[in-house]
Amino acid sequence: MPSIRLLRKTGWVTAACVGLFLLSSGVGCGRKLLPIQPGALPPPAVADLTHEVRGGDILLSWSIPPFKPGKESEVAGFKILRARQTVDETECPTCPVSFQVIGDIAASGRHPGSRMKFRDALEPGLKHLYKITSYTVDGLAGKDSNTVVAAD
Repeated sequence: MPSIRLLRKTGWVTAACVGLFLLSSGVGCGRKLLPIQPGALPPPAVADLTHEVRGGDILLSWSIPPFKPGKESEVAGFKILRARQTVDETECPTCPVSFQVIGDIAASGRHPGSRMKFRDALEPGLKHLYKITSYTVDGLAGKDSNTVVAAD
């Protein structure tokens, strides 16, 4: 009889240990990102996005950022992203802003430090937010630039 009690006691302890292991294996730490191919390095982010409103248009301007070989890849192009918000949407500071790609400009043939420009029409009565994302020849995207805001 003592061996059956010992088996029941150890079975319960084993089950508890397995349960704790399964619970802890589902919990992770850190920020989850899209997988990056080994050896692939993201491009540097645009850090100097500026804008100028001319009539009903906005002119965005930025520099091609220099890259650090071994830490970053060379920039192949830029995606221009825009979000438009109504007055009601701007009054909600916790609501997520939905950006859409509105342009794609290649950086081929240009060297770091060269100025890039993009023009867009402003829609009356809306707040417009813009940011730029650089990408590599392989399509690996870098971090977003600073965001600029314009209203017409």
